[in-house]
Order: sequence, then structure tokens, then C-alpha cells
Amino acid sequence: MRILVFGGTTEGKQVAKILDELEYPYYYSTKTKIEYKGKGIYVYGAMTMSFLENFCIQKKITHIINASHPFAVELHKTVSDISIVIPLIRFQRKFSPRVIDPKVFYVDSFEEAIQHFNKNKYSSLVALSGVQTIVKLKSYWKNHPTWFRILDRDSSRAIATEAGFPIANLLFGYPQSKEEEISLFTKLSPDAVFTKESGSNGRLEEKIEAALFLEIPIVILKRPKISNRYICIQTEEELIKELQ
Repeated sequence: MRILVFGGTTEGKQVAKILDELEYPYYYSTKTKIEYKGKGIYVYGAMTMSFLENFCIQKKITHIINASHPFAVELHKTVSDISIVIPLIRFQRKFSPRVIDPKVFYVDSFEEAIQHFNKNKYSSLVALSGVQTIVKLKSYWKNHPTWFRILDRDSSRAIATEAGFPIANLLFGYPQSKEEEISLFTKLSPDAVFTKESGSNGRLEEKIEAALFLEIPIVILKRPKISNRYICIQTEEELIKELQ
């Protein structure tokens, strides 16, 4: 058995730990270079479909475990579209049931989100959707005060700068507790909050609870659908059973 893991997330670390304990040989892949301390062979860089297929053939890969972020849409599709017939496992985080509330709105795309902002005449926005979404919402923030929370690293600042986003409106940090989110929303007093349906590891519940506590509308981008080629697994026990 030889496994290729797509990680860079909390789930990726879980998978690496399991494979280390089972002493299964594996490659651990991320799009950008990170500090990796597992026992697998680390590789990084975006993979095209042809590169991925050649990699699997050359390295004699028997399984692919995709433990990347729920919104890594391009990677999900690349993996599911390969012609090589090997098990594709999707190790994913848990998602709570969607909240039904007059101030909670779920959208299918960034375009729909912007239409919603304009329709409801939101004059300001706090976006907790990550640095990669800055360019997606440019038509809104060019004309309305907007704050984006991003990771405190040079690569994230470079993306924001390239998009022309005002540096003064960047917030640095990770998802926070309900109380900390309430403090942030109270300080900025936005007309609305925008985020992704990122599951429990993205602290989506805390964001929703904080927005509702302050009666601020929250718009949530739905998580992408996963190809039925994947074997979807959510627990370590299920993963070990599948591999064994």
C-alpha cells in the first residue's frame, strides 16, 4: 500500500498521524509549502491532472486521501477526474445542520452573495471567508467599507495587495470564540457578515451565534458538492477500517 494525502488542514494532520501510527508509506502534498513533521514524504505545489496521474503511476500510489479544505474546489475536481482506477477517499470535517433563521442566508456562489448584498443595501461588510475571496468580492468592496480577516503571513498580504484591497481594512487571525467574534462585530458594527460553510473546524457555529446575538445578518457560501467517486469518511475509526 502506498498512499497520497492532500492535506494542509486539521484533517490532513489527523490523516498523517493515523498513517504514521499504522506505519503505512505515504506522500503528503500541499499546494503551498508548509512546515511538515510527519513520517511521510512531503511534496508541495499545485498538481494538474496529467501531473497527478503520472505521479500516481511513477510512485505506485494505491490510494488517494483528499483531506484538503472543503472549498479547494479545483483540487477536488482534479482528483475525482483522474482516469486511474484507485480508491479515492474524502476525509472531511463534520458539518452541523444549516440554521433556519430570518437573519441567516445561504448562497450558492459569490455572484449570488453580491446580489444579496446589493439587494438588501448592506453599506458595510465583515468578510470571514479568507484571503482568496478578496478578488471574488471586489465589485462590492470597491464601493463599500469592507473588512477581511486573513492569516497573518506574507503570502496572504501579497494576495490582498495584488487585488488592491486597502491594507488598513485587513484583520489578522484565525476563527475565534463566540465572545471574541461578538467583540469584533461590535467594534466594527457592519451591516452584514459574510463567511463560508466551513464546518466545525472553521468555527462556523460561533460566527453564526455571534451575528445572531447582535442581530446582524450573516450570509454563508454553501460548501461545494463532492463527486460520488469519493468514499466519504468523517472519523478516524472509519478511515482505519477502510484502509485495513
